[in-house]
Amino acid sequence: MSKRYCRSQGFTLVELLVVIAIIGVLVGLLLPAVQAAREAARRMQCGNNLKQIGLALHNYESAYRVWPAQSSSPSQGKGFITKRGSWFTAVLPFIEQDGLFQSFDGNYHWHDPQNADAVSAKVPAMSCPSVPDRRGFEWTVLVDYANATTTSYTLSARDFYDGATTDYANVGGVGTQLNAVLPASQQLHDPRNCGILKSTAVRLSDVIDGLSNTLLVVECAGRPELFQNGRLVGDGASPKTWSGSSSVTRPFPTGGVWASHNKGFTVDGATPEGNTAIRPGSCSINCSNDNEVYSFHVGGAQTLVADGSVRFLTSSLPIDQLVALVSRNGHEVVTLD
Repeated sequence: MSKRYCRSQGFTLVELLVVIAIIGVLVGLLLPAVQAAREAARRMQCGNNLKQIGLALHNYESAYRVWPAQSSSPSQGKGFITKRGSWFTAVLPFIEQDGLFQSFDGNYHWHDPQNADAVSAKVPAMSCPSVPDRRGFEWTVLVDYANATTTSYTLSARDFYDGATTDYANVGGVGTQLNAVLPASQQLHDPRNCGILKSTAVRLSDVIDGLSNTLLVVECAGRPELFQNGRLVGDGASPKTWSGSSSVTRPFPTGGVWASHNKGFTVDGATPEGNTAIRPGSCSINCSNDNEVYSFHVGGAQTLVADGSVRFLTSSLPIDQLVALVSRNGHEVVTLD
């Protein structure tokens, strides 16, 4: 009787290793494409957020014939008499947040305990989905209760409440040091107040450079944490122990709050390494979020133009071109691809 031998139906170790290696290679090839597709979707969502904000700003201007003011000056508009607040608060009814607008008491500063519940409310349209997790800084430090109802305030470690953050900010103007190094023909008469959304209200007729040549809102993402060239620069302090004013170790802790009048900034430029202590700097975009245009998108940042369009500005944009886009009345000719 002859013996019959049957080969096992399973894989040998070598075959299994080969299959695993092939799967690993395929995953390695597909992963960048998947990540790129996800980032493209996040970038599109970020642009849609800015479009909503732009529509709200235009509806506000149409209703009150003036753009909302950034900070302490009383803003035009029914029921909005904030002492210190944000233009974001003024346009809440125009982004389907009328309930949140009604809960914000304009008779008090945004950092008063009276407005604690309203200011801590997160609004989806105010956050870019490309921003990494803030590791516990999703809520940022505000001011101590003792000084909350005065026109000036100090940060303190005594009493805190939380404020929801935003990744979008207005650019009120240009730093005087940056303006001074521009060619004489490009220097602005009033650089710190040349933007549209600033401390005092601006009318549509004041935008003499044209709506399509002037910025309304830009990305300044990741605050209150400090980022430089995509790298988190931490100072080791927790939000409940830090006190002080804005610094290069943590940019405007209250500036990241959507209701804060400190949310806006003037463009100074950063060094290519992300240092904003050396002013002015030649880098216009994505070098630092310490009061500069900054995003977590590859190659540039999303911006809202005054005509309501969203424009992606590349990281290679010369600083003088950014200045020209910020200014509403500099008589500049902006030529961008």
